[in-house]
Amino acid sequence: MTGKRTAPDRRVLSLVVLFILLRPLSTGASAVSEKAQEELTIRNTTDGIVIYDIVPVDSRGKKTRKALTPKAIDRIPGRADQDIFFRSAGKDLSYRLDAGRPYAFRYDENRNIDIYQASHGRTDVVDLAPYLPTPLPVVDRMLAMAQVKKTDVVFDLGCGDGRIVIAAAKKYGARGVGIELDPELIRSAKAQALLDGLDRQVSFRLEDATKTDLRQATVVALYLLPDSNRILRPRLEEQLRPGAFVISHNYKIPGWDAKEIKVEVVKIEDGEEHKIYLYRR
Repeated sequence: MTGKRTAPDRRVLSLVVLFILLRPLSTGASAVSEKAQEELTIRNTTDGIVIYDIVPVDSRGKKTRKALTPKAIDRIPGRADQDIFFRSAGKDLSYRLDAGRPYAFRYDENRNIDIYQASHGRTDVVDLAPYLPTPLPVVDRMLAMAQVKKTDVVFDLGCGDGRIVIAAAKKYGARGVGIELDPELIRSAKAQALLDGLDRQVSFRLEDATKTDLRQATVVALYLLPDSNRILRPRLEEQLRPGAFVISHNYKIPGWDAKEIKVEVVKIEDGEEHKIYLYRR
């Protein structure tokens, strides 16, 4: 006997999504999270040694002078915020760093050293950028500029909550692959894709973006820092097929001026302007 297949009860679907959100992605996740709250990390992503002074806030102690070699991480235990001081491009800079948060010395767009919020304090993978979601009007324009269509495979390197690949699937019927290092964001992205009925059309990988296989990608979306785009550029050149689009939010890809084909500015509701750079491999 055959019968008509019915859609799943939305209450059941919501319970499945809740299970995904609550289910740990790896063992020991709670222990790692607890440790992160008690440890401030500073990573050196530059090519040279960075010298800086650091002192706990509201402390009468003297500043501690430190030298951080390339790729090294300074781990500062405890729950005290820290004041950091260093010199870059002939200027004395100082910042207050929040306890339990990751930071990284990086190059800015002028190749001067500055310190930025990071996404993790791991030593086994590159830290490309902190999580900052792309506003939805910017997402829409990025996909339109890249001329996304049903036959495309859209990769988002550092996908966060998955909004770019989900939008590509929902609006254009494209397939999408999101790459992210934060297991909480992967969990949230998978849950949203399931709610939208796109879980067979998009996938999310807990993976280092610098090691991702991009050979299937026809469109690559980025919202990273300029130096991170520079790190990824050789992989984009090596693995992307000719004609593939790369669309970058706010930051250029250093060394790709000849591949840049369009730049647009999107102003969102709060009046903030966002630049979008479109490249063709």
